[in-house]
Amino acid sequence: MNESDLWNKSLDILSRREHSVRELKNKLERFDPESSDLKNVIERLITSNFLDDERFAAAFIRSKAESGYGPNYISQYLTKKGISSDKYDMYSLDIDWEDKCLTQFNKKRRNKEINFKEKEKILRFLAYRGFSYEIIKNALTEFD
Repeated sequence: MNESDLWNKSLDILSRREHSVRELKNKLERFDPESSDLKNVIERLITSNFLDDERFAAAFIRSKAESGYGPNYISQYLTKKGISSDKYDMYSLDIDWEDKCLTQFNKKRRNKEINFKEKEKILRFLAYRGFSYEIIKNALTEFD
């Protein structure tokens, strides 16, 4: 693939959703692993503002928060995608993590009374979903 083909393919990929630099690079390498033009295309995408790790991180954080995931889960996922923690601030996006946690808790308990064992099970679920102990504790003060 020449540089023009790589450029068009990358725009095609980016038109569907935001990607991190590493994620896009991995996808493009599948089409042409020997390409020397890949680095130039990536740099051109960054300077043209088509590719931005900070924008990707912000969009991803909002999306996962709406899906009921907590900051720990999201942070680990972003690290896996090649986004360093200095590229985003989880708490600057005006997301009410305690409200998200409480929403997930209420979804799991289905508005019925729960016993201690069921509550512990839901708390483990919330921890798995990436909510820290502090967020869980603050969100569930009325259930203690």
